[in-house]
Amino acid sequence: MKEKKVFNHVPVFNEGQIDKQVEKQVCFLKAIHPQLGDAHWNEGRVELRPIKRDPDLKEFLRSYGTWHFSEKDTAKLKEFLLKLNGKGVDLYFSGFAFDHSMDVFKKDGKKYEKGKINNENALFTSILPMDFDGISAEEFQAQKQRILELDIETIDIFSGHGFQSFILLSHRVTDKDIYKKFTTLMLAKGFKVDEAVQDPARVLRMPFSFNCKALDPESKYYHSATPQIVATTDVSWTEKRYHVTEVFEKLNSLPDVIKPIEPLTEIDLKTISTLPLTSTKKRAKKEKIKREIEEVKEIKVEALKAVYSMLNFERLPLGIQKMLAGSQEGLRNKVMMFLIPFLRNSLGLNIQTIKEIMVLWGERCSSSLSEQYVLSEVDRIYAKGFKGKFGKYTEELREAYGYLEFDEYTKKNKIIISNTFLDEFSILPDGAVRIYLAMKLAESLDGVKTFNKAEIQKYALISVSTFKRNMKHLVALNFVSKRRACRRKGEDYVYYLNPYFNSIKGFTLLENAVVRLMLNALTDGEIKLYSFLSKIVGEKECWTSQKYLADKIGKKGQSSISKMTDSLQRKGFITKRTEEKEGIKHSTYNLNY
Repeated sequence: MKEKKVFNHVPVFNEGQIDKQVEKQVCFLKAIHPQLGDAHWNEGRVELRPIKRDPDLKEFLRSYGTWHFSEKDTAKLKEFLLKLNGKGVDLYFSGFAFDHSMDVFKKDGKKYEKGKINNENALFTSILPMDFDGISAEEFQAQKQRILELDIETIDIFSGHGFQSFILLSHRVTDKDIYKKFTTLMLAKGFKVDEAVQDPARVLRMPFSFNCKALDPESKYYHSATPQIVATTDVSWTEKRYHVTEVFEKLNSLPDVIKPIEPLTEIDLKTISTLPLTSTKKRAKKEKIKREIEEVKEIKVEALKAVYSMLNFERLPLGIQKMLAGSQEGLRNKVMMFLIPFLRNSLGLNIQTIKEIMVLWGERCSSSLSEQYVLSEVDRIYAKGFKGKFGKYTEELREAYGYLEFDEYTKKNKIIISNTFLDEFSILPDGAVRIYLAMKLAESLDGVKTFNKAEIQKYALISVSTFKRNMKHLVALNFVSKRRACRRKGEDYVYYLNPYFNSIKGFTLLENAVVRLMLNALTDGEIKLYSFLSKIVGEKECWTSQKYLADKIGKKGQSSISKMTDSLQRKGFITKRTEEKEGIKHSTYNLNY
């Protein structure tokens, strides 16, 4: 075991030491990712990711990435390490190689940062990693001995506060769940590995760098006065490689300490997808050879209507009809990423119907996709919870299926009233409520954003004196704002609704037609009462007294509420039903609009 090197600050390397660091890291990465040793470009990129630990470090640091180690790529790695030299940064590498050209989107619709591995763009791995975090050298040796007794050798790394071990594979594994399967098996056999190593986006500690967690206030290793900066290095080395099934079979020979939730069967092991360790296809350029995209011109609409009977097929945009007719290789993933959010968010279909549709689509693809694969992809994409009405319509999709045209008819027929406004009814004059609702209605129906005095009089059906008497209250409470107009034109003020309000108290929705009817048929006091009733009836229960209503809308007593509810009933706005039980009268009010 090599001697542990600890510093109270991040060491600064000279150029010769940087060259030695580059040499060691290249050697390590070629062992972990053998394709990096190819003389030609590969489809799988490898990421080195710097993570800041020093809170005083403000500089933005990008990841380093490469497809192979030519002289130019090695020089770029040296430049990258020089930027990190002497800085409080931890360095990690991607266990999976990934597709750098793939655009991947998060649940909120934002794109993942280019040049970083994620669960979607991951392609393959050639290692089985183990993270023995927070254990002593003696404890690690005991764990390693159990692995050696299975005749499995590993590359071992001292990570600064623990150890990481890597089993080298004699092939690529394209199964994105392979780390999860391996870690689950190791835990079941009693190995003290970190259960967090599960996903293909996992980054692992890069040797020949420094563990700087002692500089991070969020870390349990943080120490402001005497931080311990630990050098990471290799502990043992091997060049021996194994087939993944061989490793799993040897581990399965050990007794279970913890019963695995879903033990892998022999069939499961044989179905783990693998590829040769390095690509045999040489590429002279650093671009993938793109498949020729075929434009879809004519489809058999009547036949597809019968196939997709669960859809109103004829009403779908032509581009989507063409997609559902089947997709060529190279476009199938992009089509799924577009269609599944469309079926969910635009058409409102449940996941079972979406699966049924996508299985039918998979059968029509060239070449066809298995039902099992399609169902797993639907689950994966559906679980992301994309909020957009459809996925990204890429240039390739546009080339194949043409431009998309959506004829959309909407029903935005409600006014949103902040409950903060309704809660001020006890001090707001009745006429102020009329003016506010009239301005909201004009904004909703006519798109009016600013009003002069005459326009407010017209929409609210009020006189000049009523306007002056009530508008000052809306301005004072900040529900309406005003600003000077052009005095040279004889204009006074213009008024506009304050768009900012407290959302914590929630909202009440009133339909445009109801507000228009209220303005034309009700008195100012009745408008106020009906608006407040609309708020409280929208809550879970509405048990209230006339005295409570009087207090909430600024009336002197319950007799005024009784008169207004009688008037609202005569005008057809509410239905009142009174029952008497044991000498006690109970009145039920139903809002008809």
